[in-house]
Amino acid sequence: MINFKRPLIAATLASVLAATAACGDSDAGTAGTVDVAAVDQAKAAVAQLLKNPTGIELTEPVSKRPPTGKLIAVPESPQPVTHVKNLGIVEAGKALGWRVQVIPEGTGPEDAGTAFDQALAMKPDAIVFSGTPVALLRAQLERAKAQGIPVLGESITDPVQPGIISTSLDSVPQVAQYGKMVGQYVAAHGGGKAHAAVFTISGYPILTTFTDNFKQALTSACASCKVTVVNQQISDLGTKTPQSVVSTIQRDPSVNWAIFSIGDLTLGVPAALRAAGLTGKVKIGGETPSPANIAALKAGTEEVWTGFAATVLGWRDVDMLVRHFNGDSLDTANKTLLPTQLITKDNVRSVPLDSGGYYVGYPGYADAFTKLWKIG
Repeated sequence: MINFKRPLIAATLASVLAATAACGDSDAGTAGTVDVAAVDQAKAAVAQLLKNPTGIELTEPVSKRPPTGKLIAVPESPQPVTHVKNLGIVEAGKALGWRVQVIPEGTGPEDAGTAFDQALAMKPDAIVFSGTPVALLRAQLERAKAQGIPVLGESITDPVQPGIISTSLDSVPQVAQYGKMVGQYVAAHGGGKAHAAVFTISGYPILTTFTDNFKQALTSACASCKVTVVNQQISDLGTKTPQSVVSTIQRDPSVNWAIFSIGDLTLGVPAALRAAGLTGKVKIGGETPSPANIAALKAGTEEVWTGFAATVLGWRDVDMLVRHFNGDSLDTANKTLLPTQLITKDNVRSVPLDSGGYYVGYPGYADAFTKLWKIG
């Protein structure tokens, strides 16, 4: 991991085949094999990852006070957590005297491009997009480049290319860490018998990064453990996914963990499990918990989630634009990950949350950023 500054004792990761995001894709190692040393390493890593972060991780100040009066256009994908992240962009922009215009996207294949077209029509000083692969926005990105509008992409797997100033935030290194964290937790608590069904959306390639690294971390410590990947469509959230979870467990009663590559995918799942008489059959966890997942941890009905500091990510988006407008190097910002930790039913009441129940990461984030920007 790049510049993951909090203490972490990582489990040794063996080479395994990457999990493909297809319904029913399954992989298991040699039956009955558990690497005791690797499991002990996973337990040590988990112990460190339960601790609250002590800062925003980024410590390099900008070279000068940022300019004011900028207009930032933000196409918004339909996941609720993305809206929380974009509220962070709005909040950070307000601190700088910037205007931020959020443009909601639909769930259709053309909707991301349509929202980006609307952003271009505003003639903004910059555009921030998240989640959508660059291949689906090629024409819009070419127009942004021709118009001299800098674009920041985050939560994607694509590398930087002409016209895009950065794609590092919440990208492969960050999401790979989330996958390893949850994989280590399941290895440490699975008793050598974990069979995890991972529910993900292959339409967002960054989520496959979580799935692959979860699988690698788990099976490297526990070759007898098994991972089954169950792909969902963007439009399945809260509609078809609950029944998909039920059907997966009913088809294979050995499934004892349900892992989600984004917390919003659990919408409707607890009710579906109750209706099917499957409550308590699987331990539930994943990355990017929703407030419902946090509430379930408090109730003891879910097991583990990685903290996703969505609001801090929004501020980091703005920080990247500040550095670009100032002419500062983006190197350190590109290498610095978000504050995170494992959240379980045992530590959930002590982790930093906002008033809506979303994970914050570090409560003093606003003061930390304004200090770096020389406006605090």
